[in-house]
Amino acid sequence: MAASYSLILSKGTHLVDERTRGLIVDAIAKGEPLVDIPVDRYHDGTTTVATVVVAHVIALFPHDALDADDMPSNVTPLVRRT
Repeated sequence: MAASYSLILSKGTHLVDERTRGLIVDAIAKGEPLVDIPVDRYHDGTTTVATVVVAHVIALFPHDALDADDMPSNVTPLVRRT
């Protein structure tokens, strides 16, 4: 997953790619209460599906290209890398 957007939820910030951003924006535009999106929970390149409650989406914004091990300071992985 090439993370190029920050997804800000009411309870945290996560990195998402362009396709995932599109899924979220489409769900908001259609008034859907839920959207299934791929997430890289452990930041190891492996994705799984997560259901997001659309009402918890605060913002999506693009950010500069990141190195593989670089993340914005306001993004906290669900499980920290060791």
